This record gives sequence, structure tokens and C-alpha cells, in this order.
Amino acid sequence: MLLYLIRHAEAVELGTPGAARDFDRALTPHGHAQSLAIAEAFARLRLTVDAVAASPLVRAHQTAVDLLNVWQPGTRPVTHDALSPDRLKPGKLSEFLADVPGDRVAAVGHMPDLGAYAEWLLGAADGSIQFAKGAAACIEFKSDPAKGSGKLHWIITPEWFM
Repeated sequence: MLLYLIRHAEAVELGTPGAARDFDRALTPHGHAQSLAIAEAFARLRLTVDAVAASPLVRAHQTAVDLLNVWQPGTRPVTHDALSPDRLKPGKLSEFLADVPGDRVAAVGHMPDLGAYAEWLLGAADGSIQFAKGAAACIEFKSDPAKGSGKLHWIITPEWFM
């Protein structure tokens, strides 16, 4: 399995009109450009994704929709609370992702949870994995994602392609 962990792109600040709650923070125009840059980079590199899972928060869902508009137009992301901020339970998230159809799955979430989850998958726990807004990492598994079983191939940021 190839797992693409992707942090949501840039979002409006909390308290901006329409974003009274953290849940409601939408992508900025720059955030949409970031998510499209990553999606187009995947397409140019012929990296394919079978399914996209996302946190239900607006900014993560919008990032996932932007990705799918390039990768699989008309397809919707699968949303799950396991990708919501401050809800990280690595074993439960791995079980969910293993059940998502396909061998190449993207998961759109939030920091610091994505970094902590990547470290758990790679067998590290030193806080060294950070995701900038809109960044993506590719982790490979011989079977389903599990603690210490992943191999990190790369981490990229959208600015590399903008």
C-alpha cells in the first residue's frame, strides 16, 4: 500500500467572517492554489490515487475536493473523524485507512496529528516530521499501515510546484 499523507492547504484565520468556529475555516485563494499545485504535480508525475480520505473540517474537505477535481473529477472524498485535529489514535486511523478501497490512498488531515502519525508509522517519535500547509508525504507498506512498518519515500510542499 502507498499512503499519501497530506496536510490541508492554507485556511482563513479563526474569527474571519464565516469562520467563527475552527471547524468552519475555509481555504484561502492561496490555499486552493496550493492544493491544486500538489494535485497537478501528482498528475504530471503520473502518481495515481485510488481514494481520498479527509477530516470533516471544511479546510481539509476542500483540500481533498481540490485534489479529486484533478485526479478523479466527480469523485467525493471519504470523511472520517479519525483525521480530525486532536483525535489521533494511530491504530484506529490505520484500521480505517486499511479499509479504504485501493492500494494508493491519500489522507488529508491536520498538524500536529499528521506528523505524529507519520512518525508512528515509521517507528520514530522525536517530533522531526513536520508538514507545511499543503505538504504531502509518501509512505509505503508491505501490507496495511501499522506501527513502525512504513518506509518514507518523500515529503514535498506545494511551493516546489507553484
